[in-house]
Amino acid sequence: MNEEMLRVEARKRAEDFLANSSDFRLGDIEAEQSHPVTRNMSEAFASSVQEGLSMLTECDALLAPKVAKTLQSDEFAQLEGAIFKTLNAGGRIILSGCGSSGRLCMRIENSFRKAIQFYGQEARKYEDKVLSLQTGGDYAVIRAVEFFEDFAALGRHQAEEFGLTENDMLIGVTATGETTSILGSAARALDDGASVFMVVCSNPDHFYGRIPRAATVYRRPKTSVLFLPCGPMALTGSTRMQSSTYEQAVLGIAFDRTLTKLMGGEIRPLGNYAKAFEDLTRQISAAPCIEAMAEQVILEEKCYGKHGLITYFADEYMLDVLTDTTERSPTFMTPPFVSKGTTGQVESWAFVKNPNYDTITSWERCFRRPPRCIEWSKDEFASLGLETDIIDKIPPIGHEALYKFVIGHEAMPERETPEGSTAVWIGAGEAPASFEKQAMKYHHHASFTLKKASLVPEKTTMDIFEHLGMKMLLNNVSTATMVRMGRVHGNCMTFLNISNKKLIDRAARIITLFSKLPYERALEELFYTEEMFKQNNDKEHSSTQETLRRLKKQIGGFSQ
Repeated sequence: MNEEMLRVEARKRAEDFLANSSDFRLGDIEAEQSHPVTRNMSEAFASSVQEGLSMLTECDALLAPKVAKTLQSDEFAQLEGAIFKTLNAGGRIILSGCGSSGRLCMRIENSFRKAIQFYGQEARKYEDKVLSLQTGGDYAVIRAVEFFEDFAALGRHQAEEFGLTENDMLIGVTATGETTSILGSAARALDDGASVFMVVCSNPDHFYGRIPRAATVYRRPKTSVLFLPCGPMALTGSTRMQSSTYEQAVLGIAFDRTLTKLMGGEIRPLGNYAKAFEDLTRQISAAPCIEAMAEQVILEEKCYGKHGLITYFADEYMLDVLTDTTERSPTFMTPPFVSKGTTGQVESWAFVKNPNYDTITSWERCFRRPPRCIEWSKDEFASLGLETDIIDKIPPIGHEALYKFVIGHEAMPERETPEGSTAVWIGAGEAPASFEKQAMKYHHHASFTLKKASLVPEKTTMDIFEHLGMKMLLNNVSTATMVRMGRVHGNCMTFLNISNKKLIDRAARIITLFSKLPYERALEELFYTEEMFKQNNDKEHSSTQETLRRLKKQIGGFSQ
């Protein structure tokens, strides 16, 4: 295909996106704005890892007064009351999320199940009453199923499988507030008679009028809303960071207090939770923690710079590690996790294993239950209105596909033997003997723990602050490493995998920001690069980054 034909195809794709995807132009949503604290983040990291990390931790610290204010709000009291009323009456609560929001829903379910074990037999009746619904099923915890979020019908069908009734409640968790699949799940819950509580980090009033799919959920009588005024992300648009931290904190506190109340225990005052979160962000911003994170960043940067591989080992914190590492592929275009038996695919830079158990047991420990994966046939996908060309692209996402990711203690020579291979223990305290035994197979090994980072989180029944602390540590380390490796410019993710409509829009806005080209032209240039990559079967490079490089050469320089 010659250049003229590539241009024609790119223009066609741009025109189609402009005509049919206006609902996905999200530049005016708070979570998609540029954070003023980190505007020069790439320059700061080039100067000093510690300086860059201080920027990131400052953004986390800014959440503390917001969390405190939310906990005292009428809307939070309404959410907490609805959770208690539903569970106390024997109903179920479905936590529905997509991507990082879906993984934090898994985190809440996991922590709730663990806390039930703490209370013993009398709490067993609540064991299957708090359930997570991840867009794309549990498979999405290890490999993003990005395109799923574009289809309301897929979210509806996933919710349908839960068989919701008027006794149940669905909590939709979405940073932007308009994620199509989550709205589909919420709409299905409402149709089945259940109530819906939307927990969002963008003001719904801003998109009611222009996004019809949102209004059809938010304006229904049995829908309530808790707006968390998070503001911009430290990394523009990366809701895996401050938005999901805010959501995880608020939901964790609500469920922790509710379970205590159900068990007849003494309920911790909301002010104590707010102070605990503030203390946590203060500790993360302190010098000992900054130094611990910097050490890990330098280790990972050095490893990747030598084409080495990082293998994280975890048990209690495996889900937290997966939540961070899975997001690196769409956010920074790192190679995704590789399953056993896969050929012709670049080994993932980072992977996760449990040194204590085999793969099947490790997966069940990760979720504290058997996995819930999607096992739909092609006919079932077709019945939901998906076109054949889309169905044909759907990868295996069922239980068999999940179990092919060897996250247990089984040997993986492909990760152990390359020069520079590194094993890292992730946990609260010292690494167990089982890790030390496995780590000997690697060229290097280290540990990155709450103890090493000098974090002493407040203890709660659901271990809320331990997991929040680990989440923020991992988010900051992975972001810092990618910035140091040139995959971020300013505070924008220029190595961006445009695997869904939201990410296409974000990429076009990034191109517009630096090139000053109109949005429509930025789209065309983005798709032109995509068509070139498609023609050359190039799957390794970022179309966003390449478009910026090409335009910079043509225009002669960019200024933000």
